[in-house]
Amino acid sequence: MSAGEDRPGPVQVPPDVAAAAPALPAESSVQPRSTRPLGEAWIGGVCAGLAEHLGWSVLVVRVIFVIAAALGLAGVALYLALWLVMPQQAGQRSAPGLEAGARTGLRPGAAATLTPVDYGVASALVLLGGGLFWLLQSSAWALPAAPLLAGALAAAGLGMIWWQADRASTRELRRGSGWRRVIAPLLVHWTTVVAVVLGLAALAAAVTVVVTTVDGIGELPRMLLLLALAVAALALAALPWFLRVRRALARARDDALVADARADMAAHLHDSVLQTLALIQRQASDPKAVTALARRQERELRQWLYGESLGSATLAEALSGEIIDVEDRHGVDVELVSVGDCELTPEVTALVRAAREAMVNAAKHSGADRIDVYAEVDPELVSVYVRDRGNGFDLAAVEEDRMGVRGSIVERVKRAGGRAIIRTAPGEGTEVRLELPR
Repeated sequence: MSAGEDRPGPVQVPPDVAAAAPALPAESSVQPRSTRPLGEAWIGGVCAGLAEHLGWSVLVVRVIFVIAAALGLAGVALYLALWLVMPQQAGQRSAPGLEAGARTGLRPGAAATLTPVDYGVASALVLLGGGLFWLLQSSAWALPAAPLLAGALAAAGLGMIWWQADRASTRELRRGSGWRRVIAPLLVHWTTVVAVVLGLAALAAAVTVVVTTVDGIGELPRMLLLLALAVAALALAALPWFLRVRRALARARDDALVADARADMAAHLHDSVLQTLALIQRQASDPKAVTALARRQERELRQWLYGESLGSATLAEALSGEIIDVEDRHGVDVELVSVGDCELTPEVTALVRAAREAMVNAAKHSGADRIDVYAEVDPELVSVYVRDRGNGFDLAAVEEDRMGVRGSIVERVKRAGGRAIIRTAPGEGTEVRLELPR
């Protein structure tokens, strides 16, 4: 832009519009949930997560926990409780290949890289905690040795098991089925098995110390106490594993829902927008026809985006509407025979859209001047047949990336809980059979 050209001035907002616009808050007052960054963790990442959440120095938080741990293992109990409550922090975005490997479990989770400074600070914290613990035990407020030993063994056992749970691979959680997807992370590497076995042994030793040091109870209460403590120890040991499995399965379910939504969108774009664009190319010399096609496609796309139905209440009405549209667009006769009827549920809507795509394929590629559609509804099954006596084709020769048959017909009906059967051969016409259980 040269110096002599007029520069656009600031946009003037009318006073009535400015007054009607809602005021936006300067910043949200909702505090984000604290998480555990495993990439900065020494043990479980609790101190690093709290320091990030509170805006404190991580060294200050660790000193507080060490002092609390020296005072009767209170800090240890608090650390373990927060370890369960605080979820893992989502990793930062990296290269697409690395992210794909992490999602499928081919790459390990974030691991802390300790520097010599970290080892020095850790040694100082150990000395601080050990000195405070010795001072406490040398004073009048000394705690009994048995509870301290049991608590230390239980904390060490749970720490070893939970540490493995944080860093276990989730690859089998997405691929396995049944109990295999729960047990598989335990058997990924021999070190995991060893750590879990040592952790369970420490828990068993802690339970033994507690049971053997309790005085004044009979054999039956002692056995019941042993059973209750053993069950509680196993439940605490397994809880992080089941939480990890649950979160991984939830992510897998969300990924599947997103994939299905994308597939539905791709199928709809193929069925409507791309088909309309092809018609516009063929009729490019007729401006009125192009304008009519564009307006019709705009209405259909708006209806689909805003969640409106096909404009019909039953299967027969929806099929009739689609048949009228196919005849109008492609100039081919479509005959409908319907036996029975049912309400237009989302699953039946998917069946109707798959039937429309079968009719469009027949109108465009079969060379037949007539298409037969037969719909049947019984108490257990909804069936739609689309038949033409045209050219036919070799189904095995259809490429994988062709959306017309696989994406818009077969996969669409499959996602709705039904199945699509296609019978065709060159020169013998094509029959598409769509079935949906009720």
